[in-house]
Amino acid sequence: MAVHSTGSRMTSEVTPEYAYRVPAGGGKPWRLSWWPGRPLSEEQALAGMELDELVSDPALVTDPLAAALMQERAHRLGTVFAQALLLLAKAMAARGAVEIAPGEPADGPRGGDIGIPRRPREPGPGRGLEYLIDRCRPHTEPPVVFP
Repeated sequence: MAVHSTGSRMTSEVTPEYAYRVPAGGGKPWRLSWWPGRPLSEEQALAGMELDELVSDPALVTDPLAAALMQERAHRLGTVFAQALLLLAKAMAARGAVEIAPGEPADGPRGGDIGIPRRPREPGPGRGLEYLIDRCRPHTEPPVVFP
């Protein structure tokens, strides 16, 4: 992972997301660009950057070791992987990297569906995040009951 850190900013060569230090942050002065309202320690900010890099690599989508690393990084952030993935997806949608598929609710009344980005704007190999989102998406269908 290639996270570059200065005293006030963390950036990556892999992803446009970043972490930054706020002057009056107290004991947790760091924030993530994709989760700006969450006060973080420097270690948590680094974990968030590493998580973003892991999620951004399409080659790691089906790698069980990478999945375990993603879970661990999310845990260090104080959240679950699915929540962190949704926050990253929302950040991507906000900057126009992906778009919400037509007919899907943006704020989703369908059992936890919150308008998960579905399609990259340009077809290509960068479909890793969409695949992971589908794997973490809450099931909205009722369970099948056999008589």
